[in-house]
Amino acid sequence: MIGKKEAVLIGVSGGPDSMALARVLIHLAPDWDLHLGVAHLNHGLRGASSDRDQAFTQQFAAMHNLPFFCEYRDVASLAKQARNSVEEAGRNARYDFFNQVADTHEFSRIATGHTRDDNAEQVLMGLLRGSGSKGLAGIPPLRENRFIRPLIDRSRQEILGYLDDLDQAYVMDDSNQDPAFLRNRIRTQLLPLLEKEYNPGIKQGLHRVSTILLNEDRFLDDHADLAFADCVDNTTRETVVLSIPAVIRLHPALVPRVLRCAIHTVKSTLRQITHDHIRAIQEMLATAEPGKHLDLPGRIRVYKTRHQIIFKREAISLRQLGRMQKQAKRRPPEA
Repeated sequence: MIGKKEAVLIGVSGGPDSMALARVLIHLAPDWDLHLGVAHLNHGLRGASSDRDQAFTQQFAAMHNLPFFCEYRDVASLAKQARNSVEEAGRNARYDFFNQVADTHEFSRIATGHTRDDNAEQVLMGLLRGSGSKGLAGIPPLRENRFIRPLIDRSRQEILGYLDDLDQAYVMDDSNQDPAFLRNRIRTQLLPLLEKEYNPGIKQGLHRVSTILLNEDRFLDDHADLAFADCVDNTTRETVVLSIPAVIRLHPALVPRVLRCAIHTVKSTLRQITHDHIRAIQEMLATAEPGKHLDLPGRIRVYKTRHQIIFKREAISLRQLGRMQKQAKRRPPEA
């Protein structure tokens, strides 16, 4: 995760996990010649408590002579604008902020305090939502060759013991107990029930499952990249053309991944692309007549011809494009 003389930005909320992460990296810094920084995003969701957390992390950074980067973002308003949950809006805002700081101040790694308990919660959340292997693979220890989770193999109980040994203070976020959020219900209700009634080692078991699936998922992704290259007939910045016969010949486990590769190529992200979208494309491949199309989020339209399936990022909204096409159909032919 980290090499010597690396510049590491630590995401610190002030809670126990991120405080333990910061203390571990501070301990390693002299021997590893690490350049560290502390980043804190004020979500503006808890009024005075949010301001308290910001002041606490700023004081901690100053005490250890670390550069401190902080920003305020109105996450509640961001959630309304994006029409998503406060949880998702907060996560997006945090990672956007961390990336901006890392880019501006040349940090090569961004460390977050995710633990084995967080990973178990993530796996259960994916299971309840009916996720595939990617969702059940949990929280990756290393993502995008930038984000690292050094404590992912450690339990929250170990974290609290470590902080107690150091006599290190931390703050608690009361919203982590709010049952309105699915993750909180999993943490405070479902996992304790599973530990008590079914398996005392459920968290370790879920973490083990996620590790196995993460490795298998990466293996399949590598094969999907090769299969995608074999299926491509043509590609531009905004269009990918796949050979239908080549896609149909693939192993069923690779087909959804190849379709995701095509979408990612033209959309640059898979956000808002669901299992239902991929299944609809597969059904179109198998049953639809040539000339049919399917619309996806992000102005992506998927067209089917006789021998090809075309993924195109349209220049205008699909609704506007549809109106224009209807008007063109109604227009009388020129004399």
